[in-house]
Amino acid sequence: MTRTLIALTATSLMALTTATAQTTALTGATVLDGTGGPAIEGGTVIVEDGRLACVGAAEACPVPEGATVTDVSGHFITPGLVDAHVHFGQTGWLDGRPDSGVLGDVYAYDETIASAKAHPERWHEAYLCTGITAVYDVGGQAWTVTGEHATDTDRPDRVHVRAAGPLTTHVENNAGFMTGAVADEALFLPMQENADIAGNIAFLQEIGAHAMKVWYLAPSDEDRERLDALMMAAGAAADDAGLPLIVHATSLREAKIALQAGAEMLVHSVDDAPVDAEFLRLLTENDVVYAPTLQAGRNWARALASVAVDSPAPIDDPNNCVDADIRARINDTGSLNANLPPRLDFGWAINRLENAGAEVLQMQQNLVAVHEAGGLIATATDAGNPMTLHGPSIYEEMELMEAAGIDPAEIITLSTRNGAIAMGLEGETGTIEAGKIADLIVLAEDPRESTSAFRSLTHVMRLGVLTPQSALQVHDGE
Repeated sequence: MTRTLIALTATSLMALTTATAQTTALTGATVLDGTGGPAIEGGTVIVEDGRLACVGAAEACPVPEGATVTDVSGHFITPGLVDAHVHFGQTGWLDGRPDSGVLGDVYAYDETIASAKAHPERWHEAYLCTGITAVYDVGGQAWTVTGEHATDTDRPDRVHVRAAGPLTTHVENNAGFMTGAVADEALFLPMQENADIAGNIAFLQEIGAHAMKVWYLAPSDEDRERLDALMMAAGAAADDAGLPLIVHATSLREAKIALQAGAEMLVHSVDDAPVDAEFLRLLTENDVVYAPTLQAGRNWARALASVAVDSPAPIDDPNNCVDADIRARINDTGSLNANLPPRLDFGWAINRLENAGAEVLQMQQNLVAVHEAGGLIATATDAGNPMTLHGPSIYEEMELMEAAGIDPAEIITLSTRNGAIAMGLEGETGTIEAGKIADLIVLAEDPRESTSAFRSLTHVMRLGVLTPQSALQVHDGE
């Protein structure tokens, strides 16, 4: 049941016209508004002109005469989900990562990017199909900021998008990403001297980036002092420019340097050691968003291992949301296996999966420590990385957070309001409160009992347009 973009857009715009001309009411459900406050049993949600007009008990929100009423008794309403870490410039498979070392001549990276640029609606469709209504693209070529997919989102067939653009880093990593037709489209910007930082800030401002992201991998011992100073300079420059500072720093030492530099968001967990009191103090005193991205490394291992043993990894797509072309590429491990470097054998695959499991455990322990310290946590997947699929990967992320020991009821807030805070959109979306944009989802099961309930999605409302999940599916499940 593949849908064309033209048909989807026409249908969505017709629905928006109808929505703005009518009042919509959802009745009978348990409303979990994303604030962490008490549930509203048998609640009513009134939507007018794409915004929430009333949220409360039935007697507090009488249904206006002439409203279109949908009875969702026995169901559960939450805000639309927010994925606070995605990449529109990556596909969810190895073809989007030339640095994987396994592509050979099977997939041309410039052709992959050309397809991503030409058809970003695939990711919008996957997100809405999953129940996601807002995403934060925290790293990509300039087009991920300037493209229409990111600038024209005030419509029901697209999710909210904020984008950071190219990453500032001391690591030389552009070679594999700047090739062929994308030879002039940098994914990484230099950070070797203060002049680089000033130039990067100017470029980000020129393209309209919503943040500055620094990719701060652990420097060599002899270069630490110089690069730490540049990290601090980047933070000061971003602050002067009014750009939120986002940092990728997975080692404890570098994460603390990032916090000292003024990072407003850490887009990965600390995975090399337990977080300490200094880290927790810096994080909580400055209200820094901590985005765990628990699954991305493990999924990288699954992707490479599947190629190493020539056996496709299972695709976790319960609601039929993953693009057919990406599904086909994931299932075609043989093409990449034929070009596999000798070191990536069966033994390597087993060892990599074991190491990935240990990393997840450390990240989960640190997640609990941050949560217990009162840290601001936002659910984030790193979608677009191999096997971290745009859309449904958020289910696995929430379930890993629950497995770490976070209460499912709290994960609702982490996956809605807190993501909106990370994006700077908390005044418009992320909670079900009167006056905000009507972005919400309807579930058949109670997400307070288990985060797996988000898989029971029945309806998605974006900008006041209510759509059955079945109408959002991008394939028939075969």
